[in-house]
Amino acid sequence: MKLLIVDDDEIIIESLDIILSVDDEFEITGHALNGNEAVDFCEKNNVDVVLMDIQMPVMDGISACRTIKKINPDIKIIMLTTFHDYKNIHQSLQAGASGYLLKSDDTEKQKTTIKAVYAGLPIISEDALKSFSESKKSKLLTPRENDILELIANGLNNKEIANQLYIGEGTVRNNISIILEKLELRDRTQLAIYYWQTKTN
Repeated sequence: MKLLIVDDDEIIIESLDIILSVDDEFEITGHALNGNEAVDFCEKNNVDVVLMDIQMPVMDGISACRTIKKINPDIKIIMLTTFHDYKNIHQSLQAGASGYLLKSDDTEKQKTTIKAVYAGLPIISEDALKSFSESKKSKLLTPRENDILELIANGLNNKEIANQLYIGEGTVRNNISIILEKLELRDRTQLAIYYWQTKTN
């Protein structure tokens, strides 16, 4: 897979380059020192996965993530940062990030996560997830909403959920809208992430 590494710290870039280059599955196609450079690179080159820092000059990582996803929705973006507060995680997911890693996560975990995200599995670092999940504990769902959330996480579509719960598809759609609003999430994928990762914590 073709990787773009984005960080305003050149030492971080060099270390990631060395660590990831030894794995045959990774091809480092470029580096960028800020979000603006990352956007420009993605416009002109083939990129599969972007490793994106959040706090950078000129353009921050979250803004860059949002812009890159508009340019090419197929590019997977993993935030690789020191920040694990709710605000940054939430904003990253809203911007379209498929993964959220901490720079403190061990190297093998970082590699595994990159490969998983490339394969289409959204992943949030466990340590980052703790902040993310704890911020949502007060926003409890009703039993019906929890049932719908579980079925979404298991891959059922609206019609299948309606059949299983003996309710109308319109009721399912309304409940999903309420769940998204309560949990401050964007789509079904994020609901699935939330369900499975909070279930294991």
